[in-house]
Amino acid sequence: MSTVMHAPAQAMTITKVKEHIGAIVTGIDLAQPVDAATQKKLYDAVVENVVLVIRGQAHLTPAQVQAAGEMFGELMEDQNRRYLVDGFPLISVLDNFHKDSQGNRAKVGANSTWHTDHTNQERPPKFTMLYAVAVPDKGGATSVCNSRAAYEALPEDLQQKITGMKTENTLVSSARFKIANPDILRDQLESKKPPTIQPLVRTHPETGTRAVWFHKGKTERIIGMTPEETQEFLQDLTDRITQPQFCYAHEYQKGDLLIIDDRQSLHKAGFDYDHSQQRRLYRMLVRGDRPY
Repeated sequence: MSTVMHAPAQAMTITKVKEHIGAIVTGIDLAQPVDAATQKKLYDAVVENVVLVIRGQAHLTPAQVQAAGEMFGELMEDQNRRYLVDGFPLISVLDNFHKDSQGNRAKVGANSTWHTDHTNQERPPKFTMLYAVAVPDKGGATSVCNSRAAYEALPEDLQQKITGMKTENTLVSSARFKIANPDILRDQLESKKPPTIQPLVRTHPETGTRAVWFHKGKTERIIGMTPEETQEFLQDLTDRITQPQFCYAHEYQKGDLLIIDDRQSLHKAGFDYDHSQQRRLYRMLVRGDRPY
């Protein structure tokens, strides 16, 4: 019988940030082997706290960043294939210094809204992971909302109203054509793919809890509403659920690895920083299940 050797556990500490959301991990080096028990603690901490930040990882290579991501599940391709780390097609790059297809500095922030990622896909990611490569002196936080706790706090009549609603999801909704990235808009106009139907309130496959779940910029309509009515309804719902007690704004330090449980949250990028300074994040997505 062969003997399986396991690396010793590292001296890891997980500290909660707020009652409803957020935890920070210290005392671990993701460049070193991480044993199975520690991996499970990290995974469970993401599910429990909705967003988890692993600090002090500024020394990681892209290969080590990808290996860290793979601890949380099977990585999937980002639907935006324009900006990738060379040699690592599963790591996309978010950078305010990017240029669009016309050679101009790409506009960032104009269409930033609370959302969950890739709702137009049949199996959207369960986790979004962001690794801070370069950060501005201040600002540029990623904000995350616990949309499970927010759903549970809604009046019962509103819970009943939205539970069972279905959304039609595309690459970019027609209501947002005027402010869409021109490259993404072109992809949408050329696409022959029909809208993906998703629940507005989804059930977490591991905990059985429910959460408000949508991407306003990708929702063509809630079935039974017009696109314009849909955008107004979703904005009102966003305002109701993104209350301070349910939200955490993480201002990055270089080397932070931020992990979001997309199945029970919404998130958005902050653009309140000096845009002459670079904000560069690597993004990885962990494949999820079909929402229900």
